[in-house]
Amino acid sequence: MSENTPPTSHSTTTSPETSQLKIAEMEKAQSFSQIVFSQFKENKAALFGAFTIIFFVFVALGAPIIEWALGVDANTQNVFNRYKPPFSHIQASQDVREKEIENFIRRHPDAAEKIQTQLIAQNHVQPIRPEDALYEWINLESDKAIEIIEEIDTPFKNELINKVKNFNSYHIFGTDELGRDVLMRLVYGTQVSMGVGVLVALVSAFIGLLVGSMAGYYGGFIDTVLMRTTDALLSLPLLPVLVVIAAIDLQKIPFLNVITQYGNESIIKLVFILCLFSWMVVARLVRGSILSLREREFILAAKTLGATDFTIIVRHMFPNVIAPLLVAVTLGVGESILFEAALSFLGLGIQPPTPSWGNMLFNALELIYEAPFLAIIPGLLILLVVVSFNFLGDGLQDAIDPKSVKR
Repeated sequence: MSENTPPTSHSTTTSPETSQLKIAEMEKAQSFSQIVFSQFKENKAALFGAFTIIFFVFVALGAPIIEWALGVDANTQNVFNRYKPPFSHIQASQDVREKEIENFIRRHPDAAEKIQTQLIAQNHVQPIRPEDALYEWINLESDKAIEIIEEIDTPFKNELINKVKNFNSYHIFGTDELGRDVLMRLVYGTQVSMGVGVLVALVSAFIGLLVGSMAGYYGGFIDTVLMRTTDALLSLPLLPVLVVIAAIDLQKIPFLNVITQYGNESIIKLVFILCLFSWMVVARLVRGSILSLREREFILAAKTLGATDFTIIVRHMFPNVIAPLLVAVTLGVGESILFEAALSFLGLGIQPPTPSWGNMLFNALELIYEAPFLAIIPGLLILLVVVSFNFLGDGLQDAIDPKSVKR
């Protein structure tokens, strides 16, 4: 080798183009959760279901705000204005108007006496007793009553005008068989129907997770007992059992009379019935996943390192069954809502006056020709929510399934 020949260098230099390419590849790399989310966004039906469910959740949580904004009480009855069609203007009943005036007189007795005196002096009303002047005044037409009270010198003028304006209510979905506002009944029914559906799905998922994981992990006698119990519950005739449980008076049971003293006995019965017959499918699904996991290398490694059964099940197996369990819970919510509606429709579920979509359908059964909107609107809501939960469950299943993930 010549002395002028430069020494050969074993170090490699990375060109700027190669560095930029590697940075671009690293930026494109996504975690599994990001991949699942991007896959889920591509499913338009699942997005529709998710946004629909979020909307109804906000409706259920904001029911008192909606009631305040509309100025309509869900439980106020007006039997003289029953079966009113949608978009109806209705005047409050006589007892409601008299009650409001009675409250005003109780809060402002001196001002009420002066107003009554002026009403009589100006010949606006001619009551038999002077103290009935305000009661006579509210029986006038709304515009005339407001015009009269504006001419009277009183600091409570605006309060009385607002009361008269509130006597006229606007019902977007009309009124039911007792003159109650259908829209607010549907809003509060959303709380009950979706609340029962979500609660039953979560409780069923928890029970199914425990039973399925114990049966799949331990096998043998434990697996036989738990799975035969599951099969026995699946084979029970559902309708006779529901009738028997619905006939039980929970208030006569010592340890249950405390939680049923607030008029929620029908809700507790329904939740118990649905939880009793909803966990078996989840248990079988979890058991099948646990059976395939318990012979995997990482489970054997955890056993070799001395991990307890509780640690292996909770920390190593549960995370691997969360994906199918999440799908099962999502689909279970829709099934529970449908089940609640069916039981309430048969008179075995939520009992009036507590509103739910199912018992609103049941109450409208005999009025299908006279007031069809009372049955159509809750039926459409049940259909929309159940289909949305099914769309969401299918979308999650496709997004979480490793075979359908596009990397």
